[in-house]
Amino acid sequence: MPDDSSRPCERLSDVDLVVQFARANLKTRLRGLTYWHPGDIAWRLAPLETNELAANVWLWSDDAGVAGVAMFEPPLNVEFDLRSDIPVNGPLLGEILAWAERKRLTLLDRDSGDVPVAYQMLGERTLTTTALETDPVRIAALEARGYQRVERHSVRYRRSLESAIPEPALPPGMKLRHLTDADLEERIDLHRDAWSVWGPSSATIEEYRKLRASPVYREELDVVLEDASGRFISYCICWADMPSGVGVFEPVGTRPRVAGHGFGRAVLFEGMRRLKAKGMHTALIGTASVNTRALRLYPYCGFEELDREHYYVKQLG
Repeated sequence: MPDDSSRPCERLSDVDLVVQFARANLKTRLRGLTYWHPGDIAWRLAPLETNELAANVWLWSDDAGVAGVAMFEPPLNVEFDLRSDIPVNGPLLGEILAWAERKRLTLLDRDSGDVPVAYQMLGERTLTTTALETDPVRIAALEARGYQRVERHSVRYRRSLESAIPEPALPPGMKLRHLTDADLEERIDLHRDAWSVWGPSSATIEEYRKLRASPVYREELDVVLEDASGRFISYCICWADMPSGVGVFEPVGTRPRVAGHGFGRAVLFEGMRRLKAKGMHTALIGTASVNTRALRLYPYCGFEELDREHYYVKQLG
């Protein structure tokens, strides 16, 4: 594939191309699990500034359209996928990894590659990526290029929405509803608080506005649990993909001070009902292997483990 077939993702129309790329792969791989749901793309890319997109998201194309996409997460992680008809062990993978390795080395040369706490166990002069357990071709291709599996992974779950969805019993005064434009400040406060257990959150109201402007976003699928005082205590965003009938939860969060009281379960069940009302037959969700609460919550809500996505690490210099 020639060099001029690759370019940065640098405008909103390019983000839509990545959404369509993920959508086509999801539909093709429906019996198994693909790497990205269209909702994943909207969640990650819609809030970004144009310069952030151009710097960290790259597209490779051929006569049939987008052939591969890579998303570099500074300072040391890259996520990628190839169109379903492109061989994973072919030359395109080499181009994608070479691009990501250059990105990582540039940060190291600038001495600006400080490793976040969540990635410190993977080493300082490394590049990381992932592969599903059920993807032996990708695993072999990564290993052939010097990447080695480490003991860190995420767990992917699936639940049928055709089975019964329980009605959560809420304490008096609490109610489930969806977000409106008047709720943005409280919603961002909830998100920051929910994720504070993993480190400070940089989420902003402006980023959230951009997310809500994404054509993939549906306000009625942005669910919150509100207490009697009007305080938001738990939330989830659901993403519905009409062509495949598959929805995904991304993200889910609860204020740490009230965790363990069934509030996460309540928003998940509400999200499931709303996805089902949109015509979805299946819901997906995932979490890191270190998130012990989520690992208990999701099976309790009827999700079954579908796959595990392992980290693969390459030492650079």
